[in-house]
Amino acid sequence: MYQALKYIFTRIGISLFLLLTFGFLVLYFVHEVALPSATFDDSFIQAALFFICLFIGVFAYGLVGEQKFHNAVYKLMNIPSAVESEEVIDGFQAVLDFTYSSYFLPGKGKRLRDDVILKFANYLLFVGRKDDRAQKIYLKAFLLRPEDSSYRAPLLSVFKEDDDLTSEEVDLLLVILKAGEYRDSSIVNNLASLFLRKHLFVSKTEPIFLAALKNKSENSKEIVNLVLTQLLRANRSDSFAVRFYLEAYQFETSDNSQVLEMIAYAYCKKTWEDVDKVLHLKCEEVFQNRDSKFRMDMLRKTAEFNLSSRIHRLKLLNENDLRLLRNLKVKMGLSKPYFDLLRGITVKFLVFARFLANKFLMIRTWFFIVVVILITSLIYRGWQSQQAIVLGVEGKLIDPKEKKISGLEKTQIHALQVAAFTSSKQARELINSLKKKGVRDVYQVRTKRKSGEIWYKIRVGRFDSKDNAQIFARQLIEQKTIKNYFIISLSVN
Repeated sequence: MYQALKYIFTRIGISLFLLLTFGFLVLYFVHEVALPSATFDDSFIQAALFFICLFIGVFAYGLVGEQKFHNAVYKLMNIPSAVESEEVIDGFQAVLDFTYSSYFLPGKGKRLRDDVILKFANYLLFVGRKDDRAQKIYLKAFLLRPEDSSYRAPLLSVFKEDDDLTSEEVDLLLVILKAGEYRDSSIVNNLASLFLRKHLFVSKTEPIFLAALKNKSENSKEIVNLVLTQLLRANRSDSFAVRFYLEAYQFETSDNSQVLEMIAYAYCKKTWEDVDKVLHLKCEEVFQNRDSKFRMDMLRKTAEFNLSSRIHRLKLLNENDLRLLRNLKVKMGLSKPYFDLLRGITVKFLVFARFLANKFLMIRTWFFIVVVILITSLIYRGWQSQQAIVLGVEGKLIDPKEKKISGLEKTQIHALQVAAFTSSKQARELINSLKKKGVRDVYQVRTKRKSGEIWYKIRVGRFDSKDNAQIFARQLIEQKTIKNYFIISLSVN
C-alpha cells in the first residue's frame, strides 16, 4: 500500500509542478510575448499543456526510472574481475532498494526485485559468501525457486546441529527439506529427535518421522512407538500411514499383527495399484510372504467389505438429487461454477494484455506522442478559426443591411459600451463572462490612443433607437450582469 501511494502521489506531484511552472510560462509567453495584441480562446492550449505535463509526470518519469534500473543491472552483470566483491554487493543492495522507489508500482517493483535477487544470489554463490547478509539473500532466492538445489545447500548448513529453533525456522527447514525430497539425513534426524522430545506429531511432522525411519535413525524405535499408536487408533490407511506401516513392520512391536492387517487391506483393496504402483508392489511383497491361510482370510474379508460398500453406494446414489450433487461437486472443488470460469478467462485476458503492454512499451509511447501532435495541430487550427471569427466581429461595426421603420431609412445605430481595458486578456475574460450569462451580440472594438496604447472596448447590441438601448441596459443592470454603461451612437454610411 505504501509503495502504491508513493507511486501515485509522486507522479501527481511532478505533473502539478510542471503545470504550475512550465504551463504558466508557456501561457505567459503566448499571451504577453508572442501574441500580445491577439484575442482568442486559449482553452485548447491549456488542455494540450495539461496532457503534456501529465505525460511527462506519469509516463516519462516511469521510463526514466526503468532505464536507470536496467543500466544499473547491466553494470553489475559486466563488472571486471578486479573490482572488490564488497563493492559489487553494495551495488546489488542499492539496486534492490531502488525497486522500492516511486518509479514502480508494487507489482512491477516485485518482478524486477525478484530478478535482481536471483542474480544477487548467484553472484554470492560465485564468490563463496556465507555471512548473515548472504544467508538472507539465499533465503529470498530459495523462496522464489525452491526447486534450485544451489540455494538450499548454504541454508541447510546453518541448521546442521542446531536444536534451539523457532517455529518459523522449523517451518523454513520443512519447506527446504521437502523441496530437496528429505535427502539431507543429518537435518532430518535432528528435526525428528526435536519433535520426539516435544511429542509433536502433526501433519507437518509426518514426513520428517517417515524420512528418519527410512534413514535408520538412532531414534527409530521411539518414532515407531510415538507414531504407530496414533495411526492405528485412528485406523488410518492413507499414503503416509501405509508407508509408515511398511517401515514399522521391520521392528518387533506389540502392534505388528495390526500393522500387517493394514498392509494386507491396502494390497487386497488395490487402493494404490493405479495411484502409486511402487507402494502397491511393496504391500504385495509383504502380503505374499505370509502363509496361505492368512492370505485367504484377508481376501475374503476384503471381498465382503467391498460388497457391502457397493450396495451402500448404490442406495446412496439413488437417493441423491442430481442438482444437490452438482452443488456438492462445486463446493468440493471437483468442478468450477460458471462465474469462476468467466473470472479465469478474464484474468488470463488481462495477463495477456499486460504482457502486450510491456512488450510494446515503445509502440505505446510513440502512439501517445502522435496523439499529442494531432491534438496540438487541432488546437492550432481551432485558434486560427477563433481568431478569424474575432476579427470578423471587430470589423463588423455596422450592419450592412439598413433597417427601415415606417419607410424611412435610419442613419444611426446605437450600442451599449460596458467596459474598456488596456489588457486584451481582461477584455476576453469579460466577453466570455457576458456570453455565459446569456448576453448576445457581445463584441470588442479596438482603438488606438495618442500614447500608442490600445483600448479594448466591450460593446453590446445594435439598437435602432436610444430608448431601446436604454431599456436593454436597465434590464442588464437589474440582473446584475453589468454595473456601468453608456450609449454609443454610430452613423451608418
